[in-house]
Amino acid sequence: MIEFFRSWCEGIIVAVIIAMLIEAILPEGNNKKYVKVVIGIYVIFTILNPLLGKLNHNVDFSNVIELPTVPTSAVNTDDIQELYANGIEQTLKTALQEEFEYVVKEIDITYDENYETIEKISLQVEEKGISQIETVEIGNQTPKKKDENEDSKYKEIKNYISENYDLDKNKILIN
Repeated sequence: MIEFFRSWCEGIIVAVIIAMLIEAILPEGNNKKYVKVVIGIYVIFTILNPLLGKLNHNVDFSNVIELPTVPTSAVNTDDIQELYANGIEQTLKTALQEEFEYVVKEIDITYDENYETIEKISLQVEEKGISQIETVEIGNQTPKKKDENEDSKYKEIKNYISENYDLDKNKILIN
């Protein structure tokens, strides 16, 4: 019981100190009287709150007052996940276009089952204004190995994606 009174008194003291600080900071003017009323209500509420809590009986007003109900629609998690995925794709496309002057032709992002982390990103990009011509193979030529310059060309993009999306560089594929 003494602990109850102690915490009650501490609450009242804190409320009064806060009220005094607000009144001291408040400039003179027409609004000061309204602020004082609000502060007074706050202090009164602080004083009466523990007493009202002790007198609280579960009162049910539903039989006296009938409140209208508002139907709510169920949240469709698939729509939310799709919006999340589209938002990340658009952000990534815009960033690559502005930062590196590449246009993202195709993007595929793989997420975990809860859409909490990105597992893999596959991009097909081309430089702005330059369209890449597909190589045509004639005869029985052996396919050329991937050009190391092409890999280093995308190194900055991989670094950017890795840093901003917390993804290992090996899980970022760029064509």
